[in-house]
Amino acid sequence: MGFFRISREFEVCNNVNQVLLFLLIVTICGILYKKVHRGTVLRNETDDDSETPEDMEDEIPVVICAAAGRMGAAMAAINSIYSNTDANILFYVVGLRNTLSRIRKWIEHSKLREINFKIVEFNPMVLKGKIRPDSARPELLQPNTYMGYLDYRKKTIKDLGISPSTCSFNPGVIVANMTEWKHQRITKQLEKWMQKNVEENLYSSSLGGGVATSPMLIVFHGKYSTINPLWHIRHLGWNPDTRYSEHFLQEAKLLHWNGRHKPWDFPSVHNDLWESWFVPDPAGIFKLHHPNS
Repeated sequence: MGFFRISREFEVCNNVNQVLLFLLIVTICGILYKKVHRGTVLRNETDDDSETPEDMEDEIPVVICAAAGRMGAAMAAINSIYSNTDANILFYVVGLRNTLSRIRKWIEHSKLREINFKIVEFNPMVLKGKIRPDSARPELLQPNTYMGYLDYRKKTIKDLGISPSTCSFNPGVIVANMTEWKHQRITKQLEKWMQKNVEENLYSSSLGGGVATSPMLIVFHGKYSTINPLWHIRHLGWNPDTRYSEHFLQEAKLLHWNGRHKPWDFPSVHNDLWESWFVPDPAGIFKLHHPNS
């Protein structure tokens, strides 16, 4: 119990559907462990460079997905993290093959050039056989209970013994113990439940975004504790007419513009906070769309 720390709001269910920004939008996973699973990695250092055991021990990997259309969001998140900590951070920036050179250029030709980073290529083929053809990833209204994510008409779901009224959690920001992750073979468990959905259509893809969230709800059930809500202030992109108090935002540790109203677009709220960490795109592709920009 408790080796996964996941954001869940107020520990109670409410009647308001929530928007979950997941995966290809700025997904931040701070992993407090000295090693990360090795994949196809492009380093910002030469292969001859080596790290001492002391450096590895203090290193904190942070994984961020850099979706092509929202790469500016990833860069702003990296800038904010790097500028607000003295810790030895190693950024793993994940992208598709056709975006890797752009990611590298953005980092190496901007104020981010001093960060310690690795670029990781995501191969979509790893998802073969694990995603249904009808699966979608739009900005969906998200339910607050397991009922909205799992199809309780299916025997496989009923046999889990999880009450449909159980409050769901938001896996958009997690801190994971990678020793336990590997020991309990969490990746294999998640892949198993993704494959089961392809075979049996177990998840409510129309409401709950069954591609990623539903398997996590199953695998992490009873194996997580919540993080301080200040480490995941959500719904900043929910409604352009709804604002948090400035005092509250100053106390916040992590801001999340989940929803349709992104801080680089118009209309949006609290975009001044986001813009303070914005790193201009050297290629001039990603641009702000504000009346005064």
